[in-house]
Amino acid sequence: MDPLNPIPRLRPNSGWREIEIAAVDEPLVPVDGIGPRVFDRAEYHAWRLPGSLPRSWVRAGVAERLGRVAAGLPDGFSLVVWDAYRPLEVQAALFSAYLSELVAVHPEMPAESLEEAAARYVTPPSRSLVAPPPHLTGGAVDLCLGYADGSLRDLGTSFDAFVPEAETHAFEQTNSGVRDLRRLLFWSMHAEGFTNYPEEWWHFDFGDQFWALVTDGPAIYGPATPPVD
Repeated sequence: MDPLNPIPRLRPNSGWREIEIAAVDEPLVPVDGIGPRVFDRAEYHAWRLPGSLPRSWVRAGVAERLGRVAAGLPDGFSLVVWDAYRPLEVQAALFSAYLSELVAVHPEMPAESLEEAAARYVTPPSRSLVAPPPHLTGGAVDLCLGYADGSLRDLGTSFDAFVPEAETHAFEQTNSGVRDLRRLLFWSMHAEGFTNYPEEWWHFDFGDQFWALVTDGPAIYGPATPPVD
């Protein structure tokens, strides 16, 4: 597969909560131990969000795949992880903050519509064992392409920029470096079995219900046991 092939139109994630979870027993491992071409930024900890962890963690199977993705990138490239396993307290803080932004901009909107709009970018916090937020499983990862030293490459928006340009497909009709970098990231992750959430170019899944919806199989990751950092 050519890493600069066009990114196809991606399936929406509606219905993911109904996907069965056939949970496997797999631990969380730290991102900073994956390998020399994978960097951990732990962005929410830098932002001092309540409950955020100083290191990023993923399931062991996700870590193995990220290591292979990084090893297969062109010389001078790396992966930079912003977030992976996300405690429920962090999920709640993110959802509440974004919902408050929407309320301030659209005070006329009904509460149900505002929550639906917020959920486009931030999954509502839930302790459900049958439909946990993807990041609570350790199977979801937010990441960017970087240079060899871990500094970020420009993929068109910053992390958690909830704007139309964040859509994975947003630059497909342009002849630009951003388009090519997004294609490289998408196909490199795809080659190792990851799926992408189409509203966020940086969000990839393996093993969780977002992933299972696209791959037509049961999910293998339910809520993860919190790491001991």
